[in-house]
Amino acid sequence: MSNVDIRVAQPYFLLKRGTLTLFIEALSTESVVELKRKLLVSLCAHEESEYSTLTPDRVRLVTEVQPQLQTSEDRVRQYQALDDGTSVGAAGLVDEQVVYFVIQLEDGTWEEPHAADYDADAQEMDVMYS
Repeated sequence: MSNVDIRVAQPYFLLKRGTLTLFIEALSTESVVELKRKLLVSLCAHEESEYSTLTPDRVRLVTEVQPQLQTSEDRVRQYQALDDGTSVGAAGLVDEQVVYFVIQLEDGTWEEPHAADYDADAQEMDVMYS
């Protein structure tokens, strides 16, 4: 029997902030603002959500810019904000891509993208067997 992708859903993106990762489906023709609306619906699914007062204009989606000539040791992460009026496809997003979401702070500035790096944490974990 061959390995077949039985997923019949549309492409999805991994939207990350801190330790939170949400899998959000979107077509390449949908706008970035529509992707943000889907994110907010998922975030506000719980009644006591800390995100319940957020609106799309207070959320920014960003992707990491891949450096050309840096080694992994001296790599500085750089991010690019996605334009709300652009379609997901025109923004260059591909299926299963990581997209960070950041929130506008009270003073009008934007927080820095941050997400837990579970691969790095896994290397530092002590494994105990009983």
